[in-house]
Amino acid sequence: MMVDYPQKKCCLLITALSAVLTLWGLLAIYRLTALTGDAADLLLRQSLWAVTAWCIFWKLSQLQFTVIVRACYLLVPVGALAMLLLPLFGLSINGMHGWYALGALTIQPSELLKPFYIVFLIQLLQNQHRPEWQQITLAGSVILLFILLLLLQPDLGTMLVYAAGGAGALYFNRVRLRWLLLSLGGSAALGVIAIARHGYMLDRVLNFWQPQLDPAGGSWHLRQFAIAVARGEFTGVKSQMAVWSNSFLPLAHNDSIFAACSEMLGFCGSLVLLLLLGGLFYNCFRLAQLQTDPMRRAVIDALSCMLLLQTLLHILVNLGLLPPTGVTLPLISYGGSSLTGTMILLAIIITAGEQHNSDCPPAEKIKR
Repeated sequence: MMVDYPQKKCCLLITALSAVLTLWGLLAIYRLTALTGDAADLLLRQSLWAVTAWCIFWKLSQLQFTVIVRACYLLVPVGALAMLLLPLFGLSINGMHGWYALGALTIQPSELLKPFYIVFLIQLLQNQHRPEWQQITLAGSVILLFILLLLLQPDLGTMLVYAAGGAGALYFNRVRLRWLLLSLGGSAALGVIAIARHGYMLDRVLNFWQPQLDPAGGSWHLRQFAIAVARGEFTGVKSQMAVWSNSFLPLAHNDSIFAACSEMLGFCGSLVLLLLLGGLFYNCFRLAQLQTDPMRRAVIDALSCMLLLQTLLHILVNLGLLPPTGVTLPLISYGGSSLTGTMILLAIIITAGEQHNSDCPPAEKIKR
């Protein structure tokens, strides 16, 4: 295996920043649940998931890229079937059937499948044995399938992440603009239909635009976001252990963790967190630019785009700039499936970023 120094540097920085963010998440989860009595249990659970996720990351990063590409032909159909069966056999949490209960563990298939879904789409779009319209049709059908599967749960937040990831796969494969706009328009239409069909989703949108309609009900979450962020001021509450987040902010260690961190650490601490996340994404996109193989470059770009859009969605919701969606902050929020899925995604980025002479096809063979 031959790896150019700039590529190796990017891979090392991605790994180091991921480790720092994982530790940040563990500390944040402990501090944000310290007053609830669940801190030790949640920290232990997330620590075990972190060890598992990093072991998977290490193992996947040792594989050749083509092995992962071939595995997607099995993993994606199996994952789609698992998601299809969730309404029948899945665990319902807050009205959403998104998890399987395995004893004391809960597994969310959509989180684990995200990176393989993107690689599968890229593979379909890079297949030069089919004309472009067939490539777009197949990829669009896969995107539509997963959007519908997520709407069955229903999970609007993850659906938005999958739709954005699919649009990213199309964009970074340089498909024609009309196909990209058609994909975005179709996803938006399905999102509107889902909001109209599910009352709680519609309430979130209406209360976002007019919070005075139900300040003690539908607008409660938005108000707690604003109060938690405002309490942090410049340097955070620190010694007060984020009392407001512990007491009033729903799921402070999960869906609301950025707002909770803003209360605890203030503007300065939030800025450091944003810089760490920014450094991670910069090195991911930089690694893509160093690739000579179009497929590897598209995979890294699309995976990085998907993770970036999920991060922005979480942060914008926590700042009250978007309606609540229930999306986790990668590497930081509590949740074993989310952490493991993110580490799988980063492992594939690193694997794709390392040039293996034995499995890297000549660029001209798959170039459009």
